[in-house]
Amino acid sequence: MNLVVTPDRRRTKAEEALESAFRRIDAELPDLEREAAFARFAAQGLPHRRVEAYHFTDLRSMLASAPEPVGRPSPEAARDALGADVFAAVNPARAVFVDGWFVAALSDLTGLGDGVSVSTLAAALTAGETIDGLGARVAPGTAAETDPLVSLVCAFFSDGLVVRIADGAALARPLEIRHVATGTAASVFVRHFVEVGAGASATILESHESPEGSVVHAHTLVEASIGVKAAVTWVDRQRESHDGARFSTLAVAIGDHAKLDHTVATLGAKIARTQIFATLGAHADLATRGATLAKGRTHADATLVVEHTGPGATSRELYKSAVDDEATSVFQGRITVHKAAQQTDGRMGAHAVLLSDRAEAKAKPELEIFADDVACAHGATVAEIDETLKFYLMSRGIPADETERLLIHAFLGEVTDAIGDEAIRTAIEGEIDGWIDARGKTA
Repeated sequence: MNLVVTPDRRRTKAEEALESAFRRIDAELPDLEREAAFARFAAQGLPHRRVEAYHFTDLRSMLASAPEPVGRPSPEAARDALGADVFAAVNPARAVFVDGWFVAALSDLTGLGDGVSVSTLAAALTAGETIDGLGARVAPGTAAETDPLVSLVCAFFSDGLVVRIADGAALARPLEIRHVATGTAASVFVRHFVEVGAGASATILESHESPEGSVVHAHTLVEASIGVKAAVTWVDRQRESHDGARFSTLAVAIGDHAKLDHTVATLGAKIARTQIFATLGAHADLATRGATLAKGRTHADATLVVEHTGPGATSRELYKSAVDDEATSVFQGRITVHKAAQQTDGRMGAHAVLLSDRAEAKAKPELEIFADDVACAHGATVAEIDETLKFYLMSRGIPADETERLLIHAFLGEVTDAIGDEAIRTAIEGEIDGWIDARGKTA
C-alpha cells in the first residue's frame, strides 16, 4: 500500500489516527479503489481555512482526534440503540444502520412495489458486483470526488444501501434510510447508491441520530442519479450528539426534464457539515431547502455546489439558520452555469437570525456564469429578531418566550411549508418546535 502524505506539513493527531485505522482495516475489506481514495485524502489532509471550500470550517483545527471505526454491533446493542422514529407517522419502509452497519432485524423493506430493488452494499459486493456496476457514481475529477470528506467515505465505508428503481416504476411507500448509533465512540462511514430510472418516482427519507453525550464522527455519502422525467422527493433530518460530528454528502445527477425536491433539517452535532453536489441536465428542476438550528458552541455548515450543464433548467436554493448562544452557522453556495446551459433560471438565498449577541452566521453565495441568456440571482441576510414585531405581539398579551418561539417558527416556516407531504412536514416541524422549546438548556 502506497499512501501519499503531503511532505511540507505536519500531520495532526486526527490525520494520524485515520491513517493508522486505514492501515489496520484495509486488508480486511474489498479493494474497490480504497487505496486511491485514501491517497487522495492523505495528499490533502483535513481541510483548513486556506482551502476555499472550507474557509469557514477549518476541520484541521476543529477535529482534535478521530475515533476508531467499530465492528458490527451485537443484536442487543443494535436494538437498544433504535429508539423512537421521527418519521413513524409516515409509515415508511425502513433500512436501519447501526454504527454504520445494516441491521436486517430492525428493518422493513416490504411493500416497495414492482420494479424496485433494495439491497445492502455489503451483500452486493459479496455477490461480486463492482462499484462501477452499482449505478450512480461521483464523476472522476469533479469537486465531489476531490473533496476530502468524500475521499474518506470511499476509503473506509463498511456498508450502505443500493436502491434501484426501474424506468416508470414508483416507490409504493416512502423509503427511510435510518442511521443510529449505540453511543460507542466511533468513526462511522456509510456509502449509499440510489438509481431512479426514467419516468420513475420516489420519496426517500434520511434520519441521522446519536445518543446525547456520545462522541461519534458520522460520515455518509449518497451517490444518486435521477433519470429523464423522473421525480424524487428527499427529506433529510440530522440530530446528532452535541459532542459528536456529522459529515453528510449528497452527490446527485438530475437528468433531462427530471425533478428533485430536497429538504434538510440540521439540529445537532458539535460540528456538522452538509454538502450537496448537484448536476442538472436540460430542463431539469432542483429545489433544495435547509433549516439549520444551532446552539451551545456548535458549528453547522451547509455547502452547495450546483452545476447547470444543459439548457432551460431551474434551481432554487433557500437555506435558513436560527443561531443561539455561541454557535456558528455557515452557508456556502455556488451556482455554475456552463456555456451550453442557456435559459438557466437559478436563485439562491441564505438567511440567518441571531438569537444571542454571541451567535455568529456566515454566508457566501456565488454565481459563476458562462452563458449569456440566463436569469440568476443570489442574496444573503443576517439579522436579529425584529423587535418591532416582538413588541407588537407582546403588547397583545403574548409572553416574551412564546413571542420568540412564534417568530423563530415563522422564520423557518418558508422551509418547512414547502414539504408537500403533510405527515413528513409535521414530523420536521415537530423537531424544530422541540429545539425551540429546549432553548436555554445546556447543550
